Amino acid sequence: MTDIFDIEGRSILVAGAGGIGAGIAAELARRGARLTIADVDETAVERVREALPGEGHAACILNITEEDSCASAVATAVSNGGRLDGVLNAVGILRIAPALELPIDDFTASLNINVTGALLLARQAGKIMIDQGGGRIVTIASVSSKVANPNYAAYATSKAALSQLTRVLAVEWAKHQVAVNAIGPAVVPTPMSNPFMTDPEYRAYQMSHIPMGRMATVEDLFGTALLLLSSAGAFITGQTFYIDGGRTLV
Repeated sequence: MTDIFDIEGRSILVAGAGGIGAGIAAELARRGARLTIADVDETAVERVREALPGEGHAACILNITEEDSCASAVATAVSNGGRLDGVLNAVGILRIAPALELPIDDFTASLNINVTGALLLARQAGKIMIDQGGGRIVTIASVSSKVANPNYAAYATSKAALSQLTRVLAVEWAKHQVAVNAIGPAVVPTPMSNPFMTDPEYRAYQMSHIPMGRMATVEDLFGTALLLLSSAGAFITGQTFYIDGGRTLV
């Protein structure tokens, strides 16, 4: 019997070599996927690639706010894997400040990287996937696309836009068998969030709003990523899956 969750041999571009991207990449590689790791940080890219189980993985530099860079990363993945079966976009920034004090540069950067960058990478991947007859695009969103945390004007706005972008792309590309989805975790302790997690008040607020009583982990995202990048998710598109211990329910 065929394992519908099997991703062995699939060519997947993982954008973002931070905590979530690196963690999911390791699990995909363990299951036999052929990965191309892309990030603006060359050192991080090589560190993640070298740590991946299996062989045949590639790495490249990606500035997600530049379309030529996105096109180059997609081309590297196609060259490495012979095609492009999937994209996992875990690139993002987190800027937290009261709205009255939020630097507009932080707000603009959040939109440029978390939303515009997601579009630039998705449409470069989409061109390839449409030509080859299908593919999967998965972006890391956030519970912040649905709930309103104080001081999250930049981040929450960008993640809400990202979830809507996911729906629009899904509708446009469904006829080409290109599925576009997002994963929306509750706060995950990673190098991006750790500077804020050291604030006892911030941590207490986050914990008090998660009914299951703990933070999310990168491992909590593995199952959903695997579902959306494998044949098991063939008929799922336009969705944001909240992996949040009940955060979006309260």
